[in-house]
Amino acid sequence: MKRLILTFSVFLSVSLISTSFVVAQETISITDKSSGKSIDVFIQKVEGGVVSVETTAGASFDLPASRLTLDSIERIKAYLASVPSTSATPAAAPVEGGASLNELVGHGLFGSNGAIWQENAAEVAKRLDLKVESEKQNSSSYRLYTKPEYQFLGAHPYCVTLYGGKGAKPESFSLVFANKGDFGSRLGSGEDHFKIMHPDKEPPGDLNEAIEFDAEIIAESLTKGLGEAREQYYGEKEDKRKVKRWDIGDHAFLLSSREDEYTSLLIVPTSNADAEGKVDFVVDSDFKKIQIKNVRTEENGDVWIDNIPMVNQGPKGYCAPATFERAMRYMLVPADMYLLATAATAPGGGTNTTKLSEDCKRIVRSKARRIRELELHEDFDIKTVKDFIDTGVPVLWQMRSLGKYNDVANERTKEREGVEDFTAWASDIAAEAAEVAPQLKADANYHICMVIGYNEATNEVAVSDSWGPRYELRWVHLDIAKAVTSRGGFVIDF
Repeated sequence: MKRLILTFSVFLSVSLISTSFVVAQETISITDKSSGKSIDVFIQKVEGGVVSVETTAGASFDLPASRLTLDSIERIKAYLASVPSTSATPAAAPVEGGASLNELVGHGLFGSNGAIWQENAAEVAKRLDLKVESEKQNSSSYRLYTKPEYQFLGAHPYCVTLYGGKGAKPESFSLVFANKGDFGSRLGSGEDHFKIMHPDKEPPGDLNEAIEFDAEIIAESLTKGLGEAREQYYGEKEDKRKVKRWDIGDHAFLLSSREDEYTSLLIVPTSNADAEGKVDFVVDSDFKKIQIKNVRTEENGDVWIDNIPMVNQGPKGYCAPATFERAMRYMLVPADMYLLATAATAPGGGTNTTKLSEDCKRIVRSKARRIRELELHEDFDIKTVKDFIDTGVPVLWQMRSLGKYNDVANERTKEREGVEDFTAWASDIAAEAAEVAPQLKADANYHICMVIGYNEATNEVAVSDSWGPRYELRWVHLDIAKAVTSRGGFVIDF
């Protein structure tokens, strides 16, 4: 009898996270990290970071590879290589206990086809009634700003987001419960949802009581369904926090709460949780090639950047966190608008952009990227924009989103679609800008969005706001843009 112990670190590096079905011919020994106990089993399959086994007594069960000792994956590799694999690739088995957990969660989180991560992100979102927010070449997101009666694991999340990646596969779920920006605000309905979901309990009187209230309800629900949690750290730099973790199949539930800030639940693959949320960064030379491919050049002279994720800031005044999330995710740096917002947002909303950028600087630096400040209020011209856009880098622009500005942007963007003579167009919008720009002097409606394109011949810039797909690409004359510029801007590059 061979005695083999699985090594998880190598387990991930040798592509065993893909499906491997074997005809078990002999038992091997596997050892649990926490208890130190060993058991002789037949290996049935290895899939998505989960080892399916059968005991000598005929009992079958799944084990997350993260639970096994760090010792000898090379041996398990050799074993799998030594036995025949089935030629067919069966559909993934349903997650054991998924149906009962769906009942506990209160939603159809787990489908009938196995791990969430093997499904189509749009289909999972549809099952959970999440709305399309962004669908790009290698990324997607689906978001729901919930009503007061909405519950998940017995608590009320204000926002539920599913993030997708390459191949239209889900990558993670983010649920944000009691938090500084929503609690007590008229848009967040304050403590109302506590009264709706738990009328038998005394509602929390302040933010920290609400944070603790939600964290306790969620922990109780997950412990009931999945047993006791274990603790670990998750995230990098400013986003690093201690979490409680529960696993089912290849899914890790990570619960975190920060005093004065939020309670959050993240659902990720166990491999991501084992790596504490750390992801590899793409080297500069490779990423620059990716960026250049996103630059679109049209016959009319338009140059603009495609495949920037959309983030809908929803009812909150979270334009800065939403815009930073868009830019960071475009630069392959993981980010979540709500979690970015909490550290730099006053109770009830309103973000300190300077503090937010400082927090984000430390996060993007861990991925060999940098945030640079721009003096757009002093130096905003086509050349400044062109230097970044031509390399596939969007500009984060601080401005005043005035009513007259938005009227012009909406009307001219729509009218622009039918323009055939762009020389005449350039003359018309220049005359309009000369008339409108002096009217844009109100000291109000401070906002941040993106400049993602330009047209040198017409002297226009392309603007993208964090208000959903309708506002993903609007065109305004440069003089109008300069008239509403407030403090400056930022770029995230190398």
